[in-house]
Amino acid sequence: MKNISSNFSFFNKYIFALTLIAIFAILAYINLASIIDTQQNDGKVINMSGKQRMLSQKIVIYAIKKDFDNLEKTVKLMKDLHNKLLTLKMSKEIKGIYYSKPILLNETIELYLKSAKQYAKTRDKKSFNYIIDNSQKLLKNLDLAVSIYQKEAEKKIENLRKNEFYIMVLTLLTLIGEALFIFRPVDKSVKKYTKALLEEKKYSDMITQTNTNGIIVINEKFQILTFNKSAENMFGYTADEMIMTTLLDDRIIPAKYLQGHISGLKNFVKNGELKNKNIVFELEGQTKDKKLFPIRISFGTKVEDTKAIVVANIQDITQEKEKDTLIIQQSRLAAMGEMIDNIAHQWRQPLSTISTIASGVKLRHKNKLITDEELYESFEKIKDQTKHLSNTIDDFRNFFRHNEVDTIFNINDVIKKSISLVQASYDSNGIKIVSNLKYKDITLKGRDSEFSQVILNILNNAKDALVEKNIQNKIVFVSVDIDKEDAVICIYDNAGGIPKDIQMKVFEPYFTTKHKSQGTGIGLFMSNKIIQQHFKGNLTTKNKKFIVDDVKYFGAMFKIRVKLSESK
Repeated sequence: MKNISSNFSFFNKYIFALTLIAIFAILAYINLASIIDTQQNDGKVINMSGKQRMLSQKIVIYAIKKDFDNLEKTVKLMKDLHNKLLTLKMSKEIKGIYYSKPILLNETIELYLKSAKQYAKTRDKKSFNYIIDNSQKLLKNLDLAVSIYQKEAEKKIENLRKNEFYIMVLTLLTLIGEALFIFRPVDKSVKKYTKALLEEKKYSDMITQTNTNGIIVINEKFQILTFNKSAENMFGYTADEMIMTTLLDDRIIPAKYLQGHISGLKNFVKNGELKNKNIVFELEGQTKDKKLFPIRISFGTKVEDTKAIVVANIQDITQEKEKDTLIIQQSRLAAMGEMIDNIAHQWRQPLSTISTIASGVKLRHKNKLITDEELYESFEKIKDQTKHLSNTIDDFRNFFRHNEVDTIFNINDVIKKSISLVQASYDSNGIKIVSNLKYKDITLKGRDSEFSQVILNILNNAKDALVEKNIQNKIVFVSVDIDKEDAVICIYDNAGGIPKDIQMKVFEPYFTTKHKSQGTGIGLFMSNKIIQQHFKGNLTTKNKKFIVDDVKYFGAMFKIRVKLSESK
């Protein structure tokens, strides 16, 4: 034997061993496949037979509960299962149970299913009684069938166990072959894919770190897993200072938001649900030196098994807020310009009257044609006109006084006052303004000065459009209506409407169709912002026909919809 072995070269031994491994592997595969196939087939048959047993009892339960929908479904399911079992190869003993007396299981099942189907359709008592009377008998026979299936399966497996020793040897040899010819290449593949995964992780980390938004990831223990570069720049802490520390303090979360933040995180860890998921908030963050700055933040979540992760996406909106402040300031300056223009129109006639009276008095006094009584009367007229000028100033000053608190105010009062402020300007431009304020007691909660600013912006825009387009019979129509719990204020003009291509842009900041010297493009932007943020309503526009004094007009309509206050 030793001599025979020595006559084989290494290469021949390798080929011989490889051949043996191949042969044993094939034999092992055949035996294992036979065992697996037998187990699977027998398992399926036993499972189907057991499921048939379970379904027979569900039929009884659904029949008693009169759940006819589920009864019909169960009957169909059991029928399909029974037909499938009949197509399978049966042993002599199983055939005897199904087709021979005294059991005749096939016939019993068919009658049982027929009765159940009949009861589901007609609800007749006879079918119901049959189901009740035969359910236990059928269950016993099905148990017997399951038992025989199990015994036959065990017998088959017992026969296959005789080859277990050989299968074990073949399996060991196969494992050796796998170690040499499978695991070695697989090891190379694993290393290759591991390297690819590491590269992918580096790429993912690079995206997170280079994101202009702050990214903070927190695990179920409230520990910080990720604190990217943008977060470092925003809050002033380094990632080393924050990673694996607990985010339940006021380092980056201002004290006024801390309790809500903690409550939301704990609720998420407990229930797996984040109340404010995918909602964008405008809050404040806190830097390392305790300075507050405005942020926009949204939260995402991920739950795997018992691990929960919260991802916070944070944007520093300091510059955006500064821009908004600038827009507000510009809006106020623009409103002031409109106010001065309206004051000028209001003052023009009184000043003209004063000038006429003064010139007349001077001329008559020079020619010694005026009496003391007429002189006194002229001074009184001048005094009345100056009082009117003073009242006009008071009206504008009171109307534009900034309220710091919300109040309940009457919509009609604000609209009437707004109209009075532009009336002189409208008159000088030949614009007729008509209002339909049919509701006397219609109130809103908020700041009346802000609401008046919206009305004046729309009225001034309507005036500008009518003047610019040189419309004949210029008219502006204001109506107030109630729609359920909302007040609806519509302001129409007959300037021909807004072109469709710019209708969606009129509420954008700095968008204007006027010459740069006439418009800033922030009036409607601010009006929309006031209605949305301060009155929780909406401001929309569309081109629409309207009727005033039985005459039809066409132009732009601006609609304000806001929720009415509960009480005045």
